[in-house]
Amino acid sequence: MNPFNVLEIPPDASPDDIKAAYHRLAKRWHPDRFSGVEKEEAELRFRELAEAFSLLKDPAKRLALQQQLPRPQAAAEKEPESAMERTPEDWATMAKTAFDEGKIDQARALIHYAIRLDDEKASYHALLAAILEREGGDLRTVVKALETAVRLAPRDVDSHIRLASHFQTLGLAARAQRHLQVAQEISPNHPKLRAAAAKAAKAAKSLKGQTSQSDKGKISGPPMGLLDQLKDLWGRLTGKG
Repeated sequence: MNPFNVLEIPPDASPDDIKAAYHRLAKRWHPDRFSGVEKEEAELRFRELAEAFSLLKDPAKRLALQQQLPRPQAAAEKEPESAMERTPEDWATMAKTAFDEGKIDQARALIHYAIRLDDEKASYHALLAAILEREGGDLRTVVKALETAVRLAPRDVDSHIRLASHFQTLGLAARAQRHLQVAQEISPNHPKLRAAAAKAAKAAKSLKGQTSQSDKGKISGPPMGLLDQLKDLWGRLTGKG
């Protein structure tokens, strides 16, 4: 869906033009004005108008789309609408490019649009999570995106590992352990798992050294309960517990 086409406006339309076009077309296609088969068509059209307006009234999303969509051409040179349409994969690719270039607001707008067109692609939700991670926003929103990614692609090791890390940050140790175990079963030698196990082992060794100084009252590490959880978690994954 091209939101500018839905609202019958050019890509460089102003906010006032967008609002006016929405109200004009919403009035024309309001389902209460129709009945039978025509009512069903009107309901579909009315929903499309609402979705297009919701997208374009957001300044960041509108700017991203205005930068990506082609400008209007002279009538004699105008391409057919089908040639101007982009697939969800096209939007996702543009989102990844924007993300790699550090254009986070634009990347977020583009991947949201790709997901709106096709919400069954795990890679889209994983990219959304990466964008939200970069923004440093609500961690639970990141988790939601990653959970959708692993639901659609259960063998996505990277997403399982990222989920484990975020659940650990949120204090949800059982969920963190579950995702780490899944990742371990899928790819026992995954580089991130080896690195995390090494880091945990180093931390445990360091804390053990501090514990040996307990008779001198110099323990400064985390509580033993936390250490036990850490050793148990990585012990189960590495088979050294």
